Amino acid sequence: MITDGLNKQQKEAVEHFGSPLLVLAGAGSGKTKVITTKIAWLIKEKGIRPNRVLAITFTKKAAREMQERVERLLSVKPKWISTFHSFCVRILRENIAALERNYNKTFAIYDEHDSIKVIKDILREGGMDIKHADAAKGVISKAKQDYRGDIIDYIAGLPYPMSGFAPVAAQYLAEMEKSNALDYDDIIYLAVDLLSRKPDLRRHWQERFDYILVDEYQDTNKIQYMLINLLVSENRDICVVGDPQQCIYTWRGAHPLNILNFTKDFSAAETKLEKNYRSTKKILDVANKVIAKADMMWEGRILQLSTDRRDDGEVIYTKNSDNIAECGNIASRIRKLTDIGYQYSDMAVLMRMSFVSRGFEHTFMKIGIPYDIIGGAAFYERAEVKDLLAYLRLMLNRKDRAAFERSMNAPPRSIGTKTLANIRESFTDDWIQALSDTKLPPKQRANADRFATLIDSYSPSVDDKPYTVLMELLKDIRYEEYLAMHYKEDFEERQGNISEFVSVLKSLELEGKPFSQFLEDTILASEQDKIGPSDSVKIMTIHAAKGLEFPVVFVVALEEAIFPSARSLDNNQALEEERRLFYVAVTRAKERLYLSSASYRKRYGDAVYATRSRYIEEIEDDIQTVQNISY
Repeated sequence: MITDGLNKQQKEAVEHFGSPLLVLAGAGSGKTKVITTKIAWLIKEKGIRPNRVLAITFTKKAAREMQERVERLLSVKPKWISTFHSFCVRILRENIAALERNYNKTFAIYDEHDSIKVIKDILREGGMDIKHADAAKGVISKAKQDYRGDIIDYIAGLPYPMSGFAPVAAQYLAEMEKSNALDYDDIIYLAVDLLSRKPDLRRHWQERFDYILVDEYQDTNKIQYMLINLLVSENRDICVVGDPQQCIYTWRGAHPLNILNFTKDFSAAETKLEKNYRSTKKILDVANKVIAKADMMWEGRILQLSTDRRDDGEVIYTKNSDNIAECGNIASRIRKLTDIGYQYSDMAVLMRMSFVSRGFEHTFMKIGIPYDIIGGAAFYERAEVKDLLAYLRLMLNRKDRAAFERSMNAPPRSIGTKTLANIRESFTDDWIQALSDTKLPPKQRANADRFATLIDSYSPSVDDKPYTVLMELLKDIRYEEYLAMHYKEDFEERQGNISEFVSVLKSLELEGKPFSQFLEDTILASEQDKIGPSDSVKIMTIHAAKGLEFPVVFVVALEEAIFPSARSLDNNQALEEERRLFYVAVTRAKERLYLSSASYRKRYGDAVYATRSRYIEEIEDDIQTVQNISY
């Protein structure tokens, strides 16, 4: 039987059918097992075809794991296990023309860097300070995530100074549409807009699925919640799984009430998964004690985690003299753990604030502990890789402004800011055509014509043969010679990045996978998707660690104004989220949990006295404490 090996509550969740279901799944309670078993059960026991079950989650890593588990259960590859963003991209690739705007199905997806550059250009050309670019982008993102009707009217109605970004937002939306480009927020926003305004299209997508499952439902924001409601047909065959105790993204619109209100919104049944299969009892005792003090809005629905594991594990709190001692003592403990059989990859250092990582980087590098910073500069964000990607993107989409402006001057072709502004004035539907239509001095004209010929010659081949195109492109633009001349100190590292990129595209071409699909996958990858298999200690924020688990976890810098954060200290709602964040940090640990703080921590160059976190006070009776350690 497919349900063999499930506990009673898991089996109930899998076999519930005929009405909406909310599964409150505690940390480490086997929620992925329940979702994947339920998909297999729906297909095998209820006769639903594999391509008519839709499962949505938040990261490609989680989607990939679900897909692999279902395949192992059924030897059938499910078609519709996807992230929110990847699923909406598929809707838009098929239907974006129905928006009746200046988009087509070859649209580009801009990353944060590209989006901010467009806004900086708008601010610069309008005589405004480009330092406001991040704030302007934040206001535009919030308007899209909240789906507030007309975006410009919504922003114009905000209190000053946010209302002042309305003209910038109007120009930004126009520039993106002109470039046939979407930013990250557009992907879900436009899909929801399409399904909301086109009833026939909405019915079409509803009729494609007989059952919908949503993972990590507590992390949904308003527009994701709207998307799910638009996809659920009159049959209301839906199951959502999540844990309000792990809702840690309210700053991007998520709220615990989304999941807590699901039974009211959908007249749904509810089941709880409280048996933990990840952590030892000592770790769970700490987690339960912390979350028990959560706000009363939970209405008696706090999950009480339990385990059948007999090994005690270890929970130790160390109060260090200062942050240097904290880093040194953790490094020393890591060495001892490797001596008793742990691998470096079994361990993670988690922190509330990313600035804390620098001390660990310095210490680990100094004594030779291998580490990876999760959330640092990603491979595809490195300058030389972005330069080459810009060429290939422009060959694919001639409306892509960000790709045009980056590739035009990499290497430099004497096309300055003023000339680029003139080219923009000539733009109608194709940047290469705009380049040809712009009056330029002889030297710039010659450079521009060579660039246009280059893009023209490779455009037809780039989607099918990206490796072949890139190899020829590198010769044509003599890019590595340019790097050798201008970046002597780190030329080898940059050359190594190009070599790696060439290898990636070679594999892509051999597999026969379109370059356009590769671009989409790269842009939509989360930080977790970028974690490699290397034997190294992972250093990351707790937000980046959500959904992961490690045999050994260090939660560091447990001090007031760091964890909980300073901005939360006079805001009860923010303090509640900090509590949930600490709960998430604790429940990442499987066997050993090490908590630490420093009595003094350097801030802006000075040693500042630090008070240990209130969470340590709350769990003091459940942990072993080591005090006044000096490395």
